[in-house]
Amino acid sequence: MNRKIKFTGIHGTVAVAALVVMFGILTGCATVGEKPKPAMVPTERGTVAFLDKYEFKRPPAGWALMQSVEGGDWELGFLRIEKGDFPSQTTFMYDDLPYGGQRDLEKRAQYYCTRFLFNSGIDLRVTRREKTKVIGLDAMAISMEGENPHRKEKARSKIYLVKKGNRIISFVCTQWRPLNGTYSQQPFDYFEEFVKSFKFLKKDFYENFEEELTKAGL
Repeated sequence: MNRKIKFTGIHGTVAVAALVVMFGILTGCATVGEKPKPAMVPTERGTVAFLDKYEFKRPPAGWALMQSVEGGDWELGFLRIEKGDFPSQTTFMYDDLPYGGQRDLEKRAQYYCTRFLFNSGIDLRVTRREKTKVIGLDAMAISMEGENPHRKEKARSKIYLVKKGNRIISFVCTQWRPLNGTYSQQPFDYFEEFVKSFKFLKKDFYENFEEELTKAGL
């Protein structure tokens, strides 16, 4: 079962901020006199290497790095608190454990759309869904948006469900606004650059596990 941190609408900002702060504290811990290695190391290609696991183009200054320090929700992402009335923010992330267990993209997309932001109170609708390619892999692109009139907020999201070997991973961008607010395209453009540039620098746990099973004849 996928373990999910259940943020309640935009009020989950508090939880996100806590994770950001916690990550900063943890990455700042090191042996006395030892300089801690930064989470993101610039490359010659205009990208960054994240913990020697992933490479991607990061968004510009003003975006805070998020990492799931307890595991099970998402691997990494970025958060920007934007100008305007509450709530005005955008997050995007790489999630290696998206909702569902189906290996078929169509079936996984159908299930995912029933669970995404399910506890936020947002009445979501799918505005577009189509097959595509992401980093050379088969994928499903999903656009969703909706409103929560009780909290006077709305959200717009872009999701990529990507078939990677026998698993499905995801990239997710969500923008929150007050009901009378205007969505901004620029954060979604940064998200697209993040996704397009994303590279895996090493095999993950699941790939190594599947290799061991294959070697064992299982």
